[in-house]
Amino acid sequence: MKQIEVDTLVIGAGLLGSSVAMHLAKLGVKDVRVVDLDLDGSQSSSELNAGGVRATWVQPINIQMSKLSIEFFSTVAMDVGYRPCGYLWLHTEKTYASGLKARERQIEFGWPVENWTPAQLRDKVPFIDKTEDLAGALFAPRDGLLNPNLLKSYYRGQAKKNGAIFDDRIWVSKAKNSQGSWWIDCQEFPPMLSSEERSRLFSNTSGGSVPSSAVQYKAKNVVNCAGPWASQIARVLGYECPSQPVRRQVCIFDCRGVDLTPYGMIVDTSGVYFHPEATNGLAGFANPDEPPGFNFHYDGEEFFMEQVWSKLYERSTYFERLRHITGWAGLYEVSPDETGIVGEVTLGEVGRAGGVFEAHSFSGHGVMHSYSAGLVLAEKIKTGKYQTLDVSILNGDRFAKGALIHETQII
Repeated sequence: MKQIEVDTLVIGAGLLGSSVAMHLAKLGVKDVRVVDLDLDGSQSSSELNAGGVRATWVQPINIQMSKLSIEFFSTVAMDVGYRPCGYLWLHTEKTYASGLKARERQIEFGWPVENWTPAQLRDKVPFIDKTEDLAGALFAPRDGLLNPNLLKSYYRGQAKKNGAIFDDRIWVSKAKNSQGSWWIDCQEFPPMLSSEERSRLFSNTSGGSVPSSAVQYKAKNVVNCAGPWASQIARVLGYECPSQPVRRQVCIFDCRGVDLTPYGMIVDTSGVYFHPEATNGLAGFANPDEPPGFNFHYDGEEFFMEQVWSKLYERSTYFERLRHITGWAGLYEVSPDETGIVGEVTLGEVGRAGGVFEAHSFSGHGVMHSYSAGLVLAEKIKTGKYQTLDVSILNGDRFAKGALIHETQII
Protein backbone atom coordinates (compact mmCIF):
# COMPACT_ATOMS: atom_id res chain seq x y z
CA MET A 1 0.00 0.00 0.00
CA LYS A 2 1.25 3.46 -0.93
CA GLN A 3 1.46 5.75 2.13
CA ILE A 4 1.61 9.55 2.04
CA GLU A 5 2.10 11.80 5.08
CA VAL A 6 0.70 15.32 4.95
CA ASP A 7 -0.16 18.17 7.29
CA THR A 8 -3.68 18.81 5.93
CA LEU A 9 -5.73 16.56 3.66
CA VAL A 10 -8.56 18.32 1.82
CA ILE A 11 -11.22 15.94 0.54
CA GLY A 12 -12.88 17.44 -2.54
CA ALA A 13 -11.18 19.63 -5.17
CA GLY A 14 -14.10 21.77 -6.26
CA LEU A 15 -14.24 25.50 -5.67
CA LEU A 16 -14.42 25.18 -1.89
CA GLY A 17 -11.65 22.59 -1.57
CA SER A 18 -9.40 24.41 -4.02
CA SER A 19 -9.98 27.71 -2.19
CA VAL A 20 -9.15 26.15 1.19
CA ALA A 21 -5.97 24.68 -0.28
CA MET A 22 -4.97 28.01 -1.82
CA HIS A 23 -5.43 29.92 1.43
CA LEU A 24 -3.70 27.28 3.56
CA ALA A 25 -0.72 27.27 1.22
CA LYS A 26 -0.59 31.08 1.18
CA LEU A 27 -0.64 31.07 4.99
CA GLY A 28 2.47 28.93 4.94
CA VAL A 29 0.98 25.54 5.78
CA LYS A 30 3.31 22.92 4.35
CA ASP A 31 2.23 19.60 2.88
CA VAL A 32 -1.32 20.50 1.86
CA ARG A 33 -2.84 17.72 -0.22
CA VAL A 34 -6.18 17.75 -2.06
CA VAL A 35 -7.81 14.51 -3.21
CA ASP A 36 -10.72 14.04 -5.60
CA LEU A 37 -12.20 11.29 -7.71
CA ASP A 38 -12.29 13.56 -10.76
CA LEU A 39 -10.19 16.72 -10.83
CA ASP A 40 -11.75 17.67 -14.16
CA GLY A 41 -15.06 17.95 -12.36
CA SER A 42 -17.28 16.39 -15.01
CA GLN A 43 -20.11 16.04 -12.48
CA SER A 44 -18.94 18.58 -9.95
CA SER A 45 -21.25 21.29 -8.61
CA SER A 46 -18.38 23.68 -9.29
CA GLU A 47 -18.81 23.08 -13.01
CA LEU A 48 -22.54 22.44 -13.39
CA ASN A 49 -23.89 25.79 -12.26
CA ALA A 50 -25.00 29.16 -13.59
CA GLY A 51 -21.97 31.21 -12.48
CA GLY A 52 -23.85 33.92 -10.58
CA VAL A 53 -22.26 35.88 -7.73
CA ARG A 54 -24.29 38.18 -5.51
CA ALA A 55 -24.44 39.78 -2.10
CA THR A 56 -28.21 40.27 -2.26
CA TRP A 57 -29.04 38.01 0.67
CA VAL A 58 -31.27 38.31 3.72
CA GLN A 59 -28.94 36.88 6.37
CA PRO A 60 -26.04 39.18 7.38
CA ILE A 61 -23.45 36.37 7.31
CA ASN A 62 -24.33 35.55 3.70
CA ILE A 63 -24.15 39.22 2.70
CA GLN A 64 -20.74 39.58 4.35
CA MET A 65 -19.30 36.41 2.86
CA SER A 66 -20.44 37.27 -0.66
CA LYS A 67 -19.24 40.85 -0.33
CA LEU A 68 -15.78 39.67 0.73
CA SER A 69 -15.62 37.21 -2.17
CA ILE A 70 -16.90 39.58 -4.84
CA GLU A 71 -14.52 42.32 -3.75
CA PHE A 72 -11.72 39.81 -4.34
CA PHE A 73 -13.15 38.67 -7.69
CA SER A 74 -13.06 42.28 -8.87
CA THR A 75 -9.28 42.37 -8.29
CA VAL A 76 -8.72 39.35 -10.56
CA ALA A 77 -11.64 39.95 -12.93
CA MET A 78 -9.74 39.03 -16.11
CA ASP A 79 -8.48 35.79 -14.57
CA VAL A 80 -11.88 34.55 -13.39
CA GLY A 81 -14.24 36.17 -15.92
CA TYR A 82 -16.00 38.35 -13.35
CA ARG A 83 -18.43 40.92 -14.77
CA PRO A 84 -20.38 43.28 -12.46
CA CYS A 85 -23.45 43.16 -14.70
CA GLY A 86 -25.91 43.05 -11.84
CA TYR A 87 -28.74 40.99 -10.42
CA LEU A 88 -32.30 42.14 -11.10
CA TRP A 89 -35.01 40.79 -8.77
CA LEU A 90 -38.67 41.15 -9.82
CA HIS A 91 -41.22 41.42 -7.02
CA THR A 92 -44.96 41.08 -6.60
CA GLU A 93 -46.83 42.77 -3.75
CA LYS A 94 -46.40 39.56 -1.75
CA THR A 95 -42.58 39.69 -1.80
CA TYR A 96 -41.81 43.38 -2.31
CA ALA A 97 -41.89 44.44 1.35
CA SER A 98 -39.49 41.69 2.42
CA GLY A 99 -37.26 42.55 -0.55
CA LEU A 100 -37.12 46.19 0.52
CA LYS A 101 -36.32 45.17 4.09
CA ALA A 102 -33.47 42.96 2.87
CA ARG A 103 -32.28 45.88 0.71
CA GLU A 104 -31.95 48.06 3.81
CA ARG A 105 -29.68 45.46 5.39
CA GLN A 106 -27.64 45.01 2.22
CA ILE A 107 -27.06 48.76 2.02
CA GLU A 108 -26.05 48.81 5.70
CA PHE A 109 -23.26 46.39 4.79
CA GLY A 110 -22.13 48.63 1.96
CA TRP A 111 -23.81 46.84 -0.95
CA PRO A 112 -25.68 49.18 -3.32
CA VAL A 113 -29.17 48.11 -4.40
CA GLU A 114 -31.47 50.27 -6.54
CA ASN A 115 -35.26 50.31 -6.13
CA TRP A 116 -37.15 50.51 -9.44
CA THR A 117 -40.82 51.08 -10.09
CA PRO A 118 -42.49 48.95 -12.80
CA ALA A 119 -42.30 51.97 -15.14
CA GLN A 120 -38.56 52.32 -14.51
CA LEU A 121 -38.15 48.60 -15.07
CA ARG A 122 -39.85 48.78 -18.47
CA ASP A 123 -37.66 51.74 -19.40
CA LYS A 124 -34.39 50.07 -18.36
CA VAL A 125 -35.25 46.53 -19.53
CA PRO A 126 -37.66 47.01 -22.45
CA PHE A 127 -38.16 43.35 -23.28
CA ILE A 128 -39.83 42.79 -19.89
CA ASP A 129 -43.22 44.06 -21.01
CA LYS A 130 -45.65 41.98 -18.98
CA THR A 131 -45.48 43.80 -15.66
CA GLU A 132 -49.10 43.97 -14.48
CA ASP A 133 -48.37 41.71 -11.48
CA LEU A 134 -45.21 43.54 -10.42
CA ALA A 135 -44.95 45.94 -7.47
CA GLY A 136 -41.33 46.82 -8.20
CA ALA A 137 -37.83 45.54 -8.90
CA LEU A 138 -34.50 45.63 -7.07
CA PHE A 139 -31.22 45.91 -8.97
CA ALA A 140 -27.79 45.31 -7.43
CA PRO A 141 -25.17 46.62 -9.91
CA ARG A 142 -22.14 45.02 -8.22
CA ASP A 143 -23.63 41.55 -8.32
CA GLY A 144 -22.71 39.72 -11.47
CA LEU A 145 -21.40 36.67 -13.27
CA LEU A 146 -18.10 34.83 -13.53
CA ASN A 147 -16.66 31.69 -15.07
CA PRO A 148 -16.59 28.94 -12.39
CA ASN A 149 -14.04 26.89 -14.32
CA LEU A 150 -11.65 29.84 -14.56
CA LEU A 151 -12.15 30.57 -10.86
CA LYS A 152 -11.37 26.98 -9.89
CA SER A 153 -8.30 27.00 -12.11
CA TYR A 154 -7.18 30.24 -10.46
CA TYR A 155 -7.52 28.78 -6.97
CA ARG A 156 -5.65 25.64 -7.97
CA GLY A 157 -2.91 27.54 -9.74
CA GLN A 158 -2.29 29.71 -6.69
CA ALA A 159 -2.42 26.68 -4.40
CA LYS A 160 0.13 24.76 -6.48
CA LYS A 161 2.33 27.83 -6.76
CA ASN A 162 2.56 27.83 -2.97
CA GLY A 163 3.22 24.12 -2.64
CA ALA A 164 -0.16 22.36 -2.48
CA ILE A 165 -0.53 19.06 -4.35
CA PHE A 166 -3.70 17.73 -6.03
CA ASP A 167 -4.22 13.96 -6.37
CA ASP A 168 -6.69 12.69 -8.97
CA ARG A 169 -8.90 9.54 -9.06
CA ILE A 170 -8.90 9.12 -5.26
CA TRP A 171 -11.95 7.69 -3.49
CA VAL A 172 -11.99 7.95 0.31
CA SER A 173 -13.29 4.76 1.93
CA LYS A 174 -12.18 4.53 5.59
CA ALA A 175 -10.71 6.72 8.32
CA LYS A 176 -9.46 6.36 11.87
CA ASN A 177 -7.86 8.65 14.40
CA SER A 178 -4.86 7.37 16.34
CA GLN A 179 -2.39 9.24 18.52
CA GLY A 180 -3.34 12.65 17.16
CA SER A 181 -3.21 11.70 13.49
CA TRP A 182 -5.79 10.71 10.93
CA TRP A 183 -5.25 7.63 8.81
CA ILE A 184 -7.35 7.87 5.66
CA ASP A 185 -7.68 4.74 3.53
CA CYS A 186 -8.46 5.40 -0.13
CA GLN A 187 -8.84 3.69 -3.47
CA GLU A 188 -6.86 5.06 -6.40
CA PHE A 189 -8.51 4.36 -9.73
CA PRO A 190 -6.83 4.10 -13.14
CA PRO A 191 -6.53 7.19 -15.36
CA MET A 192 -9.17 6.01 -17.82
CA LEU A 193 -12.50 5.27 -16.16
CA SER A 194 -15.38 4.40 -18.47
CA SER A 195 -18.46 6.63 -18.34
CA GLU A 196 -20.40 3.75 -16.74
CA GLU A 197 -17.76 3.24 -14.04
CA ARG A 198 -17.57 6.96 -13.34
CA SER A 199 -21.35 7.17 -13.15
CA ARG A 200 -21.54 4.35 -10.61
CA LEU A 201 -18.98 6.01 -8.39
CA PHE A 202 -20.49 9.48 -8.65
CA SER A 203 -23.96 8.11 -8.00
CA ASN A 204 -22.77 6.75 -4.66
CA THR A 205 -23.19 3.13 -5.68
CA SER A 206 -20.60 0.40 -5.46
CA GLY A 207 -17.57 0.57 -7.66
CA GLY A 208 -16.53 -2.90 -6.56
CA SER A 209 -15.85 -4.18 -10.05
CA VAL A 210 -13.68 -1.19 -10.94
CA PRO A 211 -9.97 -2.07 -10.52
CA SER A 212 -8.11 0.12 -8.04
CA SER A 213 -5.05 0.21 -5.81
CA ALA A 214 -4.82 1.14 -2.15
CA VAL A 215 -3.34 4.39 -0.89
CA GLN A 216 -3.27 5.68 2.68
CA TYR A 217 -2.84 9.26 3.85
CA LYS A 218 -1.62 10.19 7.33
CA ALA A 219 -2.75 13.71 8.20
CA LYS A 220 -2.82 16.07 11.15
CA ASN A 221 -5.94 17.78 9.79
CA VAL A 222 -8.71 16.61 7.46
CA VAL A 223 -11.10 18.99 5.67
CA ASN A 224 -14.43 17.78 4.28
CA CYS A 225 -15.09 19.80 1.11
CA ALA A 226 -16.87 16.99 -0.69
CA GLY A 227 -19.90 18.98 -1.84
CA PRO A 228 -22.88 16.70 -2.54
CA TRP A 229 -20.85 13.81 -1.14
CA ALA A 230 -20.13 15.66 2.15
CA SER A 231 -22.57 13.55 4.17
CA GLN A 232 -20.88 10.37 2.97
CA ILE A 233 -17.42 11.68 3.89
CA ALA A 234 -18.77 12.84 7.25
CA ARG A 235 -19.86 9.29 8.06
CA VAL A 236 -16.43 7.99 7.08
CA LEU A 237 -14.88 10.49 9.51
CA GLY A 238 -17.27 9.53 12.29
CA TYR A 239 -19.92 12.25 12.39
CA GLU A 240 -23.32 12.97 10.89
CA CYS A 241 -24.07 15.72 8.36
CA PRO A 242 -27.74 16.57 7.68
CA SER A 243 -27.23 17.89 4.14
CA GLN A 244 -28.61 16.13 1.09
CA PRO A 245 -27.78 16.17 -2.63
CA VAL A 246 -30.61 17.59 -4.75
CA ARG A 247 -30.73 17.78 -8.55
CA ARG A 248 -30.89 21.18 -10.22
CA GLN A 249 -31.35 21.59 -13.99
CA VAL A 250 -30.07 24.37 -16.23
CA CYS A 251 -31.10 25.09 -19.84
CA ILE A 252 -29.46 26.86 -22.75
CA PHE A 253 -31.94 28.44 -25.15
CA ASP A 254 -32.03 30.43 -28.37
CA CYS A 255 -33.26 33.93 -27.49
CA ARG A 256 -34.90 34.35 -30.91
CA GLY A 257 -34.31 38.05 -31.42
CA VAL A 258 -33.95 39.14 -27.79
CA ASP A 259 -30.50 40.54 -27.03
CA LEU A 260 -29.72 39.62 -23.42
CA THR A 261 -26.04 40.60 -23.57
CA PRO A 262 -26.46 44.07 -21.98
CA TYR A 263 -27.98 42.50 -18.86
CA GLY A 264 -26.89 40.33 -15.95
CA MET A 265 -28.89 37.81 -13.95
CA ILE A 266 -32.66 38.35 -13.86
CA VAL A 267 -34.74 36.55 -11.25
CA ASP A 268 -38.42 36.28 -12.09
CA THR A 269 -41.20 36.17 -9.49
CA SER A 270 -41.78 32.53 -10.51
CA GLY A 271 -38.29 31.54 -9.34
CA VAL A 272 -36.92 31.11 -12.85
CA TYR A 273 -33.58 32.87 -13.27
CA PHE A 274 -31.88 33.65 -16.55
CA HIS A 275 -28.88 35.50 -17.98
CA PRO A 276 -26.99 35.81 -21.28
CA GLU A 277 -24.75 32.92 -22.25
CA ALA A 278 -22.72 34.12 -25.23
CA THR A 279 -25.41 34.93 -27.82
CA ASN A 280 -27.92 32.58 -26.20
CA GLY A 281 -29.67 32.53 -22.85
CA LEU A 282 -29.15 30.37 -19.77
CA ALA A 283 -32.04 29.64 -17.43
CA GLY A 284 -32.68 27.49 -14.40
CA PHE A 285 -35.39 26.69 -11.90
CA ALA A 286 -35.21 24.91 -8.54
CA ASN A 287 -38.16 22.53 -8.60
CA PRO A 288 -39.48 22.42 -4.99
CA ASP A 289 -40.75 18.87 -5.58
CA GLU A 290 -37.33 17.52 -6.58
CA PRO A 291 -36.48 14.54 -4.33
CA PRO A 292 -32.98 14.26 -2.83
CA GLY A 293 -30.54 11.87 -4.44
CA PHE A 294 -27.62 11.52 -6.84
CA ASN A 295 -29.54 12.18 -10.04
CA PHE A 296 -27.58 13.63 -12.98
CA HIS A 297 -30.25 13.03 -15.64
CA TYR A 298 -31.26 16.10 -17.62
CA ASP A 299 -34.94 16.06 -18.59
CA GLY A 300 -34.24 18.04 -21.75
CA GLU A 301 -36.84 19.96 -23.69
CA GLU A 302 -39.64 18.70 -21.46
CA PHE A 303 -38.08 20.46 -18.46
CA PHE A 304 -37.47 23.60 -20.49
CA MET A 305 -41.03 23.80 -21.79
CA GLU A 306 -42.78 22.98 -18.51
CA GLN A 307 -40.57 24.70 -15.93
CA VAL A 308 -38.78 27.50 -17.79
CA TRP A 309 -40.46 28.62 -21.02
CA SER A 310 -43.98 28.54 -19.58
CA LYS A 311 -42.91 31.05 -16.90
CA LEU A 312 -40.80 33.28 -19.16
CA TYR A 313 -43.67 33.43 -21.63
CA GLU A 314 -45.78 35.04 -18.90
CA ARG A 315 -43.13 37.74 -18.40
CA SER A 316 -42.41 38.91 -21.95
CA THR A 317 -43.99 38.85 -25.39
CA TYR A 318 -40.41 38.63 -26.69
CA PHE A 319 -40.09 35.19 -25.09
CA GLU A 320 -42.96 33.59 -26.96
CA ARG A 321 -40.66 31.95 -29.53
CA LEU A 322 -37.72 30.75 -27.39
CA ARG A 323 -36.13 27.52 -28.56
CA HIS A 324 -34.45 24.92 -26.37
CA ILE A 325 -30.87 24.07 -27.38
CA THR A 326 -29.32 21.95 -24.63
CA GLY A 327 -28.78 21.81 -20.89
CA TRP A 328 -27.51 19.76 -17.98
CA ALA A 329 -28.26 18.56 -14.48
CA GLY A 330 -26.00 19.09 -11.48
CA LEU A 331 -26.29 18.78 -7.73
CA TYR A 332 -26.86 21.27 -4.95
CA GLU A 333 -25.86 20.08 -1.51
CA VAL A 334 -28.72 21.41 0.56
CA SER A 335 -28.48 21.97 4.31
CA PRO A 336 -31.63 22.11 6.49
CA ASP A 337 -31.54 25.93 6.54
CA GLU A 338 -30.13 26.29 3.00
CA THR A 339 -27.00 28.02 4.31
CA GLY A 340 -23.41 26.78 4.14
CA ILE A 341 -21.63 24.73 6.79
CA VAL A 342 -18.14 25.95 7.73
CA GLY A 343 -15.99 25.23 10.76
CA GLU A 344 -14.38 22.69 13.04
CA VAL A 345 -16.17 19.42 13.73
CA THR A 346 -16.70 18.10 17.26
CA LEU A 347 -16.43 14.33 17.38
CA GLY A 348 -17.61 12.08 20.18
CA GLU A 349 -19.55 12.69 23.37
CA VAL A 350 -16.56 13.96 25.36
CA GLY A 351 -15.04 16.23 22.77
CA ARG A 352 -13.45 16.15 19.39
CA ALA A 353 -10.95 13.58 18.24
CA GLY A 354 -9.11 16.49 16.68
CA GLY A 355 -8.32 18.01 13.35
CA VAL A 356 -11.57 17.65 11.40
CA PHE A 357 -12.93 20.69 9.55
CA GLU A 358 -15.57 21.20 6.89
CA ALA A 359 -16.78 23.65 4.22
CA HIS A 360 -19.73 22.51 2.13
CA SER A 361 -23.53 22.56 1.76
CA PHE A 362 -23.84 26.07 0.34
CA SER A 363 -27.09 25.08 -1.39
CA GLY A 364 -26.23 26.71 -4.69
CA HIS A 365 -24.14 29.65 -3.52
CA GLY A 366 -20.76 27.96 -3.17
CA VAL A 367 -19.30 29.89 -6.12
CA MET A 368 -19.95 33.27 -4.55
CA HIS A 369 -18.84 32.20 -1.06
CA SER A 370 -15.88 30.09 -2.12
CA TYR A 371 -13.19 32.73 -1.62
CA SER A 372 -14.37 33.93 1.79
CA ALA A 373 -15.16 30.44 3.10
CA GLY A 374 -11.73 29.16 2.05
CA LEU A 375 -10.01 32.14 3.65
CA VAL A 376 -11.71 32.03 7.04
CA LEU A 377 -11.48 28.25 7.35
CA ALA A 378 -7.77 28.32 6.48
CA GLU A 379 -7.29 30.95 9.20
CA LYS A 380 -9.13 28.71 11.67
CA ILE A 381 -7.01 25.68 10.78
CA LYS A 382 -3.75 27.62 10.87
CA THR A 383 -4.29 29.83 13.95
CA GLY A 384 -7.18 28.25 15.82
CA LYS A 385 -9.49 31.25 15.32
CA TYR A 386 -11.29 33.25 12.67
CA GLN A 387 -9.61 36.53 11.81
CA THR A 388 -10.99 38.21 8.68
CA LEU A 389 -14.62 37.31 9.43
CA ASP A 390 -16.10 35.35 12.33
CA VAL A 391 -18.27 32.62 10.81
CA SER A 392 -18.87 30.66 14.03
CA ILE A 393 -22.59 30.94 13.31
CA LEU A 394 -22.06 28.59 10.33
CA ASN A 395 -20.63 25.73 12.40
CA GLY A 396 -22.31 22.41 11.74
CA ASP A 397 -23.33 21.95 15.37
CA ARG A 398 -26.02 24.61 14.91
CA PHE A 399 -28.53 22.00 13.76
CA ALA A 400 -28.32 19.98 16.97
CA LYS A 401 -28.58 23.23 18.94
CA GLY A 402 -31.60 24.43 17.01
CA ALA A 403 -29.74 27.59 15.93
CA LEU A 404 -30.62 27.49 12.25
CA ILE A 405 -29.95 30.39 9.88
CA HIS A 406 -33.01 30.63 7.67
CA GLU A 407 -32.03 32.20 4.38
CA THR A 408 -35.05 33.06 2.24
CA GLN A 409 -33.49 34.71 -0.82
CA ILE A 410 -32.69 31.36 -2.47
CA ILE A 411 -33.01 30.52 -6.16
